Amino acid sequence: MTNLTINNAELYYEDTKSGKETILFSHGLLWSCRMFDDQVNELKGDYRVIAYDHRGQGRSGIPKNGYDLDSLTDDVVMLIKNLNLDSVHFVGLSMGGMVGMRLAARHPELVKSLILIDTSADPESPKNLPKFKQMNFIAK
Repeated sequence: MTNLTINNAELYYEDTKSGKETILFSHGLLWSCRMFDDQVNELKGDYRVIAYDHRGQGRSGIPKNGYDLDSLTDDVVMLIKNLNLDSVHFVGLSMGGMVGMRLAARHPELVKSLILIDTSADPESPKNLPKFKQMNFIAK
């Protein structure tokens, strides 16, 4: 349980710190790394398991200038590099899956495998923006 400053944002992450291969969990919008607790507990005997909170969510800091999928992808690249990881098994749910697809496309050397759960490669409809802003306001 620790924080790391990446791209001017405080990112919270949990790391089991042992295992030959690393599994990295990335949650969906308005969730936190807590959603993967059961998976972390099941896998930590065989893998190094890391789960993190995206900027502005969970226990990570709220950025002053907002964020988008590109900045979230940049964050995970720097998280992987700052933790001196080789390639990871990346597990992404919903928005975390969108981050994972960008990570794999832009930095394939960092991704050993990509597990996508309930996500999409399609762009988000601009009509949904007011709904997301309202959900974000309620979450704060």
